[in-house]
Amino acid sequence: MKRPSTTAAPAGLDHTAASRTVARVALGGVIVNIALMVLTVTMAVLSSSYTLTAMAVDCAVDVVAALVLWLGVRLADRSTPKFPFGLYKIENLIQVGIAVLIFIASYEIAVQAFGAPQESAEIDAWVIGGVVVTIVATWAYGWFAASRGKRLSSPALIADGKHRQTDVLSTVVALVAVVSTYVGFDVDRIAAVAILAFAAYAGWGLLVDGMKVLLDASVDAPTLSRIEGILASEALVQQVDGLAVRSAGRYLFLEATLRVRTDDLAQAHAASEHLEAEVRAALPSIERVNFHVEPRRREMLRIAAPLASPEGEIADGFGEAPYFGLAEVRTAGPRVVRRQVLPNPHLTADKQKGILVAEWLVGQSIDVLVTREPIKKGPGYVLREAGVAVRETRQARFTDEVAARAEQRS
Repeated sequence: MKRPSTTAAPAGLDHTAASRTVARVALGGVIVNIALMVLTVTMAVLSSSYTLTAMAVDCAVDVVAALVLWLGVRLADRSTPKFPFGLYKIENLIQVGIAVLIFIASYEIAVQAFGAPQESAEIDAWVIGGVVVTIVATWAYGWFAASRGKRLSSPALIADGKHRQTDVLSTVVALVAVVSTYVGFDVDRIAAVAILAFAAYAGWGLLVDGMKVLLDASVDAPTLSRIEGILASEALVQQVDGLAVRSAGRYLFLEATLRVRTDDLAQAHAASEHLEAEVRAALPSIERVNFHVEPRRREMLRIAAPLASPEGEIADGFGEAPYFGLAEVRTAGPRVVRRQVLPNPHLTADKQKGILVAEWLVGQSIDVLVTREPIKKGPGYVLREAGVAVRETRQARFTDEVAARAEQRS
């Protein structure tokens, strides 16, 4: 049986509000970068400085990047008949594009640092002050965009913030250059080496992360392990197969096959709904969950019975039984391939003895419980929710024949 989930918004996260916030931050970046471009162009014209001219070009690239980011996040959440799963990956395309822009900016820094120096530059205190203002404004927006991007799980904003941090370093190079020109020294080449290494490292990281998403690479191992742990914690789930989680933009898409210990469609459906809610609560950035629910594989079943003695006499009670017999029955046959007797670990419990024993048996992965008397309501609920079938018998001993008959009736 298959039950796909088509819920569009994860619990605990308003995607529409988050997208609007991302768009507002991106629009603020457009305004900030236009203002910085006007400032640097003005300083370049007034000073005739090659360094400031290169810095103005870099600011122009930033304006283009900011416009692309703003347009991208405005389009990312829209879906059309041709793109029913949304345009989330636009943000990752932007991430790759910004990585390329970082490489361009690094090239500009190289030209700025190692190219022929501009002669007769007219640097004064006002120009130096303007470069300082540019550094502060660029750093402030970069920090704000990166922090908001992490809070909203937006790779585009995170990439933009890192891009601005790279720009801070390039602007520091410009500051060093204009100050050194002002006092008669030149240290551009020394400062550029470290900056180019940092810019290349940051750009490469963004490029790799963006391409992984575009190529539908899996999310990181800790996230996968966390999700698998949530799914495996459901008592009705026997096995988790084909777990795959990919990211697109700031959202996650999950798919898995759940093999359950029941043939009851309603019960399996309820368990998958419960698991979906738990996964969404743990990871609010999940956009879609698609569970394929399949009945258990019946190559081998585990049959249990309360025993009055290790010799196999079936006890009249349940929680008070001193022992429990377990038999593994091969469904092709059927025949018993393994037997064991376990002591009741909750025999001396003061309260909820039956429930504790039922939970312990579920932990033993039993499929069928054979008893001489009806199970009380509490333990019965625990067993039923875990997909354990309860079969009553009139037999006095837990023999291979009893276990095989229980398998046939399950």
